[in-house]
Amino acid sequence: MNIPFAGSLKGTVRSVSMVSIHGDIYADVLLEPDGATADPGKAAALPIRVPMHAMFAGTPPLQGARIEVSFLMQQVTGVKLL
Repeated sequence: MNIPFAGSLKGTVRSVSMVSIHGDIYADVLLEPDGATADPGKAAALPIRVPMHAMFAGTPPLQGARIEVSFLMQQVTGVKLL
């Protein structure tokens, strides 16, 4: 599964780690999209870098949370808790 050019994905957060790039704060989220399938022995998860301004209430999602991630030109524009 690929990140959509425009639209959104719903899924479950498998892991989150915070990173700082030139002073900007991001959350590296490993998202398991709803309905995603994987080859045997592999995880059906997408790595997504979420900028702080796109996070719900400026708070990164927690592992195990269900979220909807919105994209425009394959860049995260918003994260909503489900």
